[in-house]
Formats: sequence, C-alpha cells, structure tokens
Amino acid sequence: MNRRLASAAVVLGSAAALLSTAGASYAATGAPAAQPAAASVTWQPCSEPSGYDHFFELRSATVHHGKVTVRVTPETCRVNKHDDEDVDYTATGAARTLVVPASASVKVLKDTTSPHKVTPRWLVTHDLDHAHFSYRLDARHQVGAMEQIYHP
Repeated sequence: MNRRLASAAVVLGSAAALLSTAGASYAATGAPAAQPAAASVTWQPCSEPSGYDHFFELRSATVHHGKVTVRVTPETCRVNKHDDEDVDYTATGAARTLVVPASASVKVLKDTTSPHKVTPRWLVTHDLDHAHFSYRLDARHQVGAMEQIYHP
C-alpha cells in the first residue's frame, strides 16, 4: 500500500469513528447530541433619568406653523443585566408627532456621557435621526422635557 492510500484509510477510519460516536449518541436519546447551553441573558428595564417617564426614538424634527414638532416612535428599553452595552429597544406604538414648545428643556449628548442644553429649534438643524430620548409630557400633552440617552 502506498502512502496516499494509507493516509486516506486513516482519514476514513477517523471519520467513521466520529460518525459512529455521533450515531450512538443520537440512537441513545432519539435526538442529536446536545450542545453546551449558551449563557442565558437576563434583561432588566433601562433606567430613565430622574423625572422622565417614557422613551422614544426621534425620527425627525421640523418647524410647523412656527412650532417645533418631533416625529417620534414610543418604545420600551431593556438592557442585558450582565452587559450594559447589549440594549434592546422595542416600539410600543405607531410613530406620532409631538410639539416641543420653546420653554421645553432639551438635552443632547456632546459625547457618550455629557448632556448639554439646547433649544428645541436646534433639533431641526442637526442630524439626530434615530437617536433615543427619555421624555415627559406636560399638562397640554406637549414635550415638557427630553434628554438624549446613550446606548451603543
């Protein structure tokens, strides 16, 4: 027997041994051998900045009849308890338009941790499409305050 045939016989023998081991595992349980379970993810609600009640994803901001309006999608937020960079946003309703009066408190992030105040009109000229915010409504169902949140 030459070396190529001997090598091929060894490879085929090894493959047959692996298949018979897997087959025995399948036959004993009636199912394929179980793989090790992945670590389970434990989700918890995202914490909102103090004084805020809801989350939304900002779709756009425009001026309509002299008032700043934002197109938002209400959502819930949850974060992986063991990895705070694993964040899941889920829409809780259809996109809607809200008025942001000039008196509203609006904070956006300079970087990942430094919020700074801007006027509501600032939102119109800056690209914050699909940014996530915490917000609260005032008695007239207008945005009384909103603060951008950072989740990678």
